[in-house]
Amino acid sequence: MTAVNERIRIEPLQLEELPRSPSVSIAIICFNYGRFLVECLDSCLAQTHRPDEIVVANDGSTDETAQILDAYAARAPQVRPIHQANAGICSATNTALAACTGDVVLLLDADDALEPQRTEKVLAALRRRVDGLLPGWVHHRMQRFSEQIPDLGQAPYYPGGSGPEGWLAARAVDAAVSPVSSLTSALAFRIEVVRMIGKLDTDRLMYQDTQLIAAATLLSPAAWIGEPLTRYRVHGASASTGMMASVETISATRKRAERSDVWLRQQLDKIEPGAARLWRPLDDQGAYLWLTFLERWLSGAGKDFRLLWKVLRHPDTRHSAAQNRVYYYGGVVLPRAAFVSYSRLVFGNSALKTRLRKWMGRR
Repeated sequence: MTAVNERIRIEPLQLEELPRSPSVSIAIICFNYGRFLVECLDSCLAQTHRPDEIVVANDGSTDETAQILDAYAARAPQVRPIHQANAGICSATNTALAACTGDVVLLLDADDALEPQRTEKVLAALRRRVDGLLPGWVHHRMQRFSEQIPDLGQAPYYPGGSGPEGWLAARAVDAAVSPVSSLTSALAFRIEVVRMIGKLDTDRLMYQDTQLIAAATLLSPAAWIGEPLTRYRVHGASASTGMMASVETISATRKRAERSDVWLRQQLDKIEPGAARLWRPLDDQGAYLWLTFLERWLSGAGKDFRLLWKVLRHPDTRHSAAQNRVYYYGGVVLPRAAFVSYSRLVFGNSALKTRLRKWMGRR
């Protein structure tokens, strides 16, 4: 690190104690998930700490979503539908978050459902100091399920069983990625953090959860709750047979990384002018080099062993979790067709994968 970079420091957002009776918003994004919406909304209304508002951004759904939302709003004043033309998940997330007025905002996908104590336990976690500071956001486990398999294990998985918490900015800068890997329905934020993050990049390639996590990690300490407080439904796109098993998805992931890099550097400079230079360039990030290798190989260009060797020798790879290193080394020993099948097992959802997770001691 240069002498200039050593003088740049990212300080955590200083937060006051939550009010004695904090107001709570639940922000939901829905696109053609009307068939799941009743279960989702009922779980919000059944919270032991009832939310003050349930803001649902209907992103141009063409199914029964609008009718269901309007019917709920007519009998449950907490439900606030916002109907907009289809613009993508990040645009709809911006819409929902901008409309939230609560002291605390819980995120939820419309195909998922809450455990009854989620709101209550999130508020308790936000009152508990970590690293001597009040946390500005929370992440927790989720219980994965499908219509066919009621128990697909819990997510996310962290080595050692406990998720990261505290002031994680230094770890994120060092690794060029947040150590938190939770999905949308396992995230909650104080409104101050939401406002500091501001608008997400609305390109349709982008994911809202990765943007929120990356920015929040650089703004405020995180609190971790080790029990599943959301039921995460695996179906359709989320029941992928292997998200990293096709050139199309790999190419999209690489392009997403490039847009995320630009957006995150803007966030860093917003926090502290000049702080973007703390973030390593993409060509010095092991995961991005791996994506570049995969895209070339699965496109038919053959294995670029020089690039693969660079990936395997990269500090990001050597310091990553064991399962990541095993996956990368599959690129060395497996032919392309076998590696694609291997990727489908690693990234997909199946009864075999569930059995393997349990055999490895994962919940």
